[in-house]
Amino acid sequence: MNDDECSAVMDRALKMVYYDEANVEKDIFAQLTLAQKHYLGDGVPRDEAATRRILDQIHRQSRAFAAVCYGYMRSKGLGVSEDLGEGQQWYREAAYWFNEEASSGVPVSANNLGYLYAKGLGVQENAETAAQWFEEAAEFGSVAALYNLGVCYLNGWGVAQNDETAVTYFERASEKNDASAASVLAYLYLEGRGVRRDPSKSFEYNMRAARAGSVEAASALGYALGVGLGAERNIAESISWFELAASEGDAYAQANLAMYFCHSSDLKLFNRGWTMLSQAVEQGDASAKYQMTQIQIFGVPHREPDYASALDLAMDLAELGHPGGYHLIGVMYEHGLGVPVDMVRAATWYERAARKGSANGQAALGRLYAIGSGVDQDNVLAYYWLKMSAPAEGSQAQREMGAIHARMSEQERKAAEKYVSDNPGPRRGSFGLKPLEKDIFKSKNSPS
Repeated sequence: MNDDECSAVMDRALKMVYYDEANVEKDIFAQLTLAQKHYLGDGVPRDEAATRRILDQIHRQSRAFAAVCYGYMRSKGLGVSEDLGEGQQWYREAAYWFNEEASSGVPVSANNLGYLYAKGLGVQENAETAAQWFEEAAEFGSVAALYNLGVCYLNGWGVAQNDETAVTYFERASEKNDASAASVLAYLYLEGRGVRRDPSKSFEYNMRAARAGSVEAASALGYALGVGLGAERNIAESISWFELAASEGDAYAQANLAMYFCHSSDLKLFNRGWTMLSQAVEQGDASAKYQMTQIQIFGVPHREPDYASALDLAMDLAELGHPGGYHLIGVMYEHGLGVPVDMVRAATWYERAARKGSANGQAALGRLYAIGSGVDQDNVLAYYWLKMSAPAEGSQAQREMGAIHARMSEQERKAAEKYVSDNPGPRRGSFGLKPLEKDIFKSKNSPS
């Protein structure tokens, strides 16, 4: 059977199950991707029977949900010929049925309709309408809608941007054991957005999210325990959380776990970590490249610095827009590591990192403004960038910020506070809407 014939078979199979009725138990997009992998033999043995079983499972649903499935497959060319026009046609049908169900008071359908409006799937993209449907779904008890409303307020999508209101919605969702909401709250408490900065509270929310199954939160716990952020430093527990997240495929956790091994005095552990890190770098993982760059710059017990390799990796990261890459290039120029000392270039790279939200870049740039190295001395900008680095209580950056504040004139202090107020700085977090709700896609006539 050639590729066109295989595509036709998949097409017919999808249409055959389109009108099946039942409940779906898995996330639609994850399941469709898995079906594609089985169909193409991508990372798993090619198995058309497994493909059909998955498709049967995800299509045994209301007409709205089935239309979403088919629209997604058509739009992405997943197992069928790609046709964006037909994909949108199926999304339009989904929007029609979701609207019918939402108008009858079905909260999940209202939330899903909001998602279609947010993404412009089958309907004209409209953030305001999306937020309205999320609001209606939330009033009827949709936890996903509570989360999505939080995201809307956090980003100013369809509503006036308001961190405090966002926190309220995330808290409501978290109280209903939503792991994603707890994970976002952990970030907000760490950054001090909508709430007073509280690393220990951030740690608590990450723990709640991790116990609810959030891989990202498990990875965040690994980091927090590794550096003592919000909890007492505990390397053994840090490794344990990283191992858990790494086993679920989290690239950040895998890179950090490899770093632990690479810093070990045990040669076997080092070799294990170096192999893990090298494989991740070869696969293009940015987290691994960042960690590898640090090793090549500063060295580890079983490996001397390699500045040429470090600069190549850092430049690769910079091309990807990675703030850590910008910062590390700045470090190399500031200290003459494999390149001539050039404080102007160092300051330029630190500023790029700072404006991308790198706390390390912000702190480094603030220090250069404080002493006038590579930039004109400026107490106001020094204070601003050190403050933007969101230093923890008692940190070196905070002590430096305090020293600058002490030597400033009253006029400079007023100017600094006004500058901070007028320029809130880059935000280091990005959160998207939850995809269509899993396992509770039911029409009003569906059984509980």
